[in-house]
Amino acid sequence: LILRKCGALSSADLSTLIPMSEIDGAGGTNGGEERGMEQKNGVSEALPGEGEASDLKAALIKEDSSPTTYDAPRTRLGSDLEGELASASAGESVDITTRRDIIIMFIIGLINNSSFVIFAASAKEIASSSVGLVYLCASVPSFGIRISAPYWFDKVSYGHRIRIATVLMALSFTGVAVAPYQWLQLVGVMLTSAQQGLGEASFLSLCSRFGNKTLTAWSSGTGLAGLFGYAWVIVFKTWMGLPFRFVLLLANVLCVGYAIAFYMFRPPPSLTADFSNPASNEGTALGNAASSDAGGEYKRASQIEVGEPGEEKDATNGDVVKLELTFAERLRLSLSLWHITVPLIIVYMAEYAAQAGAWAAIGFPTHDKGARESFYEYANWCYQGGVFVSRSSGEFWRPGKLVLWAMGFTQCFVLIFFVLDARFKFWYDNSLLSLAFFTGLLGGAVYVNAFRLIAAAVPPRLKEIAMTAGAVSSDFGTNLGEAIGLGLQSYLYSVNHISD
Repeated sequence: LILRKCGALSSADLSTLIPMSEIDGAGGTNGGEERGMEQKNGVSEALPGEGEASDLKAALIKEDSSPTTYDAPRTRLGSDLEGELASASAGESVDITTRRDIIIMFIIGLINNSSFVIFAASAKEIASSSVGLVYLCASVPSFGIRISAPYWFDKVSYGHRIRIATVLMALSFTGVAVAPYQWLQLVGVMLTSAQQGLGEASFLSLCSRFGNKTLTAWSSGTGLAGLFGYAWVIVFKTWMGLPFRFVLLLANVLCVGYAIAFYMFRPPPSLTADFSNPASNEGTALGNAASSDAGGEYKRASQIEVGEPGEEKDATNGDVVKLELTFAERLRLSLSLWHITVPLIIVYMAEYAAQAGAWAAIGFPTHDKGARESFYEYANWCYQGGVFVSRSSGEFWRPGKLVLWAMGFTQCFVLIFFVLDARFKFWYDNSLLSLAFFTGLLGGAVYVNAFRLIAAAVPPRLKEIAMTAGAVSSDFGTNLGEAIGLGLQSYLYSVNHISD
């Protein structure tokens, strides 16, 4: 055994030492039924130890030409992550979403992103001369959380993350409302940015445990958040004439609704998969799927079932699948999804560059500040309407990756059109609002379908971490677009001789 394992003894050498009849018997032929057996009075009796010895000899002779399979409790040498990803099926998992899941996840998505929109709509109230600074404070903390999420999300339960997000939301509304100094208000804006990033990345991951209907409900809720957030400020401040601080304090009711909705959302179903065999990951075993519509009982999230040797088991983090992956492996996982995440970056970059750059320089007439502000407001309303419609279409239209790339580049052409039109004014009237609506349609469609494709592209145990890669991509595109938009606005103001 030692010589064979060390490579000092080949199969050919070993075969000369062991009779071929024993080898054939150990290989499962008819002789295998007779080896180690002695006929006594017509009854076969096994001689102690002979069967085991022959099996061992056969195992030593057998050449192992099959590739090494992935053993989920990874060693210090690392796991076969590339092989596991390559063997994953591109098909979608079984959808176990219930009607109650759809309603609650829609509400959660609506509230999670409304906090950000409320502050975006109130940017001039916070810092009238530094609106760009408000947007920067509303973007950077979210991006920081999203880009770090793949490296620690599986170590913190959903419950802990959402409780933190709820506290951050309450602190941001209250802090900005009562802060005596502007810099403290900006800190409050940064808190809501952290809340929005933490919540969105967490719930996108959670949606992957249920199916595309849950993802569509979340996306639809976040799409409506744009309209809801602006309406919150307009109704209470503009129409009802309430003080800005009271409008923000009143928004704390959203924090209560956020916590209640998450409490009412059922725990994620148990995840069962044979991680020692990548081929078995082609389907998603999400436990008791057949009884989901009947309101059957689901095992608590702490019961992540992986009972066989060669599987991971997490009984500590409650509702997340803990992954024993290195930093480099997590980074490779995120980068391996580039064919889906790059279109997400492109479409967000183009649409936010159009909003921050071109739309701010369009007005009828251009030199009228009120006209420019009016177009910017209505263009954003139309954009948010398009986002809501397309993010709600996840169950009706499911394009592939090529279509996602096409929509991303189309959004770039729309950006170029807006810039040229703001410069040369060849299509210059309120009908441009229809193109703003189209911009929202493209952005929302890429969002919901990109995350659907991400969830379908990886094995079940990697879905939650993979979804965070998409979350950071959308945020990266947003920040990049806003930076480009600042340059575009400066250029268009210069060529149009806009001084205010």
